[in-house]
Amino acid sequence: MRDDVAPEADVESRLLQVGTSADVSGAGLEDFDASFRDALVAAYPRRGFAKSFVHLFQGQAERKPGCAAAELVAGGWSDRAMSNPLDQG
Repeated sequence: MRDDVAPEADVESRLLQVGTSADVSGAGLEDFDASFRDALVAAYPRRGFAKSFVHLFQGQAERKPGCAAAELVAGGWSDRAMSNPLDQG
């Protein structure tokens, strides 16, 4: 939950950031081929991931009102996570 990481600065952190963003909120999914996304979800079904993750994130935001999770929840992040295309199939 930090600013974007440039690949030339830290390639592993960048890969983690891109993958996590796509997995959790669907950010950047348009950069992945649709057949890859379909195969990924077929191999690793979501099984309510978005709902569970948002619930845990909201709990952290309630416990720690000044944390990054609270800022994201206040900014509508939960709606984006719940509408992740990976969770819509």
